[in-house]
Amino acid sequence: MTTAKPKAEEMAVTAWKGGIDAWWRALEAMTEGARKMHEIQLKAAAEAHASTEASRKQLAAAPDAQAAWRIQAEWLSRSATDSLAYWRRLAEIAGETQAAVATGMAAQAPLGKPLGIPGQSGKDAMMQMMDKAYRQWLETTQQFYTAPVVAQPQVRQKG
Repeated sequence: MTTAKPKAEEMAVTAWKGGIDAWWRALEAMTEGARKMHEIQLKAAAEAHASTEASRKQLAAAPDAQAAWRIQAEWLSRSATDSLAYWRRLAEIAGETQAAVATGMAAQAPLGKPLGIPGQSGKDAMMQMMDKAYRQWLETTQQFYTAPVVAQPQVRQKG
């Protein structure tokens, strides 16, 4: 009984399909990571608004300056703790997403073999993709957290 060797075209199509599947899995992992981050952001925003509103009402009803200082200190402490938890969770999600992308890409082909991009090894392709995704994330984050530029107020002169 003889086994037929696969044709070169069949091998190329199979490898190409494998590369597409790997990129698709990476895209799915990144989309899931972005969805999780979006959920965390919405939850954090709602909680921050509720906390600020509750503190504002407490401050309005504060009987004296000492009570107002206590309310402000409690709010500040709670906000700092919540902020750290928020950023820690975002970092965890980013790490989980990066691991899922790397695992999916590495499972496609051993390092040193093409991953659907002619002329690039799997390691290079994966690192370039991760670097590009990180740069896009960094640029987006910087856009959201840059302070708006406000022109200095003009002073009217009498006369």
